[in-house]
Amino acid sequence: MSPFSGGLERARALLTERFRHVAFRVHQLKVVDPLLAGRNVLAVLPTGAGKSLCYQLPALMAGGLTLVISPLISLMQDQVGALRRRGVAAAFLNSLLARDERRAILDAALAGTLTLLYCAPERLDSLVRQLARSGRPVSLLAVDEAHCIVEWGNEFRPLYRRLDRHRYLLGDPVTIALTGSATAATRAEILRVLRMPDAEVVVTSFDRPNLRFAVEQVRDDRERFARVRELLRRVDGCAIVYTPTRRLTELVTRALLRMGVRAAPYHAGLGPATRRQVLRAFLADRAPVVVATSAFGMGIDKPDVRRVLHWGPSHSLESYYQEAGRAGRDGRAADCVVLWRRTDFEWGDHATAMRRYVESRACRRGTLLAHFGERLTGCSGCDMCG
Repeated sequence: MSPFSGGLERARALLTERFRHVAFRVHQLKVVDPLLAGRNVLAVLPTGAGKSLCYQLPALMAGGLTLVISPLISLMQDQVGALRRRGVAAAFLNSLLARDERRAILDAALAGTLTLLYCAPERLDSLVRQLARSGRPVSLLAVDEAHCIVEWGNEFRPLYRRLDRHRYLLGDPVTIALTGSATAATRAEILRVLRMPDAEVVVTSFDRPNLRFAVEQVRDDRERFARVRELLRRVDGCAIVYTPTRRLTELVTRALLRMGVRAAPYHAGLGPATRRQVLRAFLADRAPVVVATSAFGMGIDKPDVRRVLHWGPSHSLESYYQEAGRAGRDGRAADCVVLWRRTDFEWGDHATAMRRYVESRACRRGTLLAHFGERLTGCSGCDMCG
């Protein structure tokens, strides 16, 4: 039996009343319809597709709590703020909150006064135990960035792989898992770990026609930095430069600052307050260039990123797609460039598909789409096709 009341008719009314949208996008409807019928859903939707609406709106139609698992602290804060402005009782739990703040939020959840509760993975064990003991029903479980279940090297992977146990303790609520990129094998593993073999799987196109993909091989790091400098000099808007190590992040940032580029570093070695400060400066255009490790990946929602540069290959093609996808969220043209040298592959654990991408003379877009099991119908821009 579905925990949601009112069906699609009420959903469409709430879409207008609370979210100020005239209609669902086609892919949103494909996700929301089975969810409202009480079915589990795996949704693979690209950047800017409105994934959060797919669980926020059903939450308003549920009799119990909607629990959202998200590793993205800045994103959960933004979304909770937006929901509260719409009159929705929402809160978040993460490690940055003081103990008394966490206690007050937990009390509200146990008292049934919250509609949505966002929880960071590291707080999940404690929260689930207390919700299970209290008998407070969880009507909907939303697992954001579900590829963390599979992605090797991701700091949240061990926590995400325990989600099947958490679902069991919560009484197997209706569950939606969401991600921006997942191959067929990744999708199968997500469904296996979450124990949702009969889930509805919704996959939209991975193509981002406004992004132009390019790869440049360089002789050494001196030439690589010269290209970074040149590409940033010509950019009209904001940019992200991804580097493989914290040390390189700091070195490249200092070199750019000496050139007069308003750049800031971002990596996991910086304190939480510093990372928040850099993110705010980037979003406000005070630091239009961020030099970062993959820690500056998921959940960066800035529409006018015109260029994403990679100082060497990502460790996997899926990671590269996620990171390059920070560009052009406003639908305008943007560039995604990998600058690599042969020695990059002498260290690190790079997937074969990533090496094939940078070494290939075939269409970059076609190579990316083929990795996700999609056939290219026409390239809208890459260095191989013009």
